[in-house]
Amino acid sequence: MKVKEYVKAKSLEEAYSLLKANPLNRVVGGGLWLKKGNMDLNMLIDLSGLGLDKIEEKDGFIEIGALVTLREVEKSELLQEAFHSLVSKAAGLVMGPAFRNIATIGGSVAGKLAFSDVITALLACNASLRFYPSGEKSLEEYLKEPGLSKEILTHIIVKQCHRLSFYKRVGLTELDYPIISVAITHCVKHDKYTVAVGSRAGVAALAEDVMKALEAGERDFEKVAKEVLKMKFNDSLASKAEYRAHLAEVYVRRGLEEVSK
Repeated sequence: MKVKEYVKAKSLEEAYSLLKANPLNRVVGGGLWLKKGNMDLNMLIDLSGLGLDKIEEKDGFIEIGALVTLREVEKSELLQEAFHSLVSKAAGLVMGPAFRNIATIGGSVAGKLAFSDVITALLACNASLRFYPSGEKSLEEYLKEPGLSKEILTHIIVKQCHRLSFYKRVGLTELDYPIISVAITHCVKHDKYTVAVGSRAGVAALAEDVMKALEAGERDFEKVAKEVLKMKFNDSLASKAEYRAHLAEVYVRRGLEEVSK
């Protein structure tokens, strides 16, 4: 990757103005995901001076700045207490510590990375995203939109509530991208389940048919887990679609059993 110009933005307004000025301009946080690409760019817009590197507890939710590193997500006491440590656990499975010390949560989410452990976990937490200048939208809504956002992701919002959780990722080795990932949360108070499946050789998505069966009161988890086969699974160099689907079914069942104990 070659870059003609680098600018450290002094404000979100300046960063957004620069981003719109040229389709080959990009915002940069840790820069690791950009580095893995091979596109030559006109300008990198550095957001590191804009205070987007904090994890803060607000009124009923946790606000994660887009430039918070995956290592900070992994180690955050606030996030370890939320959702049974689901997001922290998922972040801690990405590559090695050296990689996680640089890669940012915003880069993983905004890029809609198909193999992202973090997106799968956040989806099961019903997370929302804050963009400049338009404001907030759900992560689910963003993932369904075509392409990448032309705005700037500033924060990830996770509501605080007590939920049991399950996370499983399967890869050839610990440092490989996952072949499949499954995240499940269970709000015991309202008996509500959220089930997300990632690394389908496509970006993570909610297992809507699984969730509908659970909402209808079905608690035969072996039967419910078969509903995940209605999702789309694709082949990749690492795995066949049929194997991904089989793993998803197995771990949805196991996850539902675990969070229902």
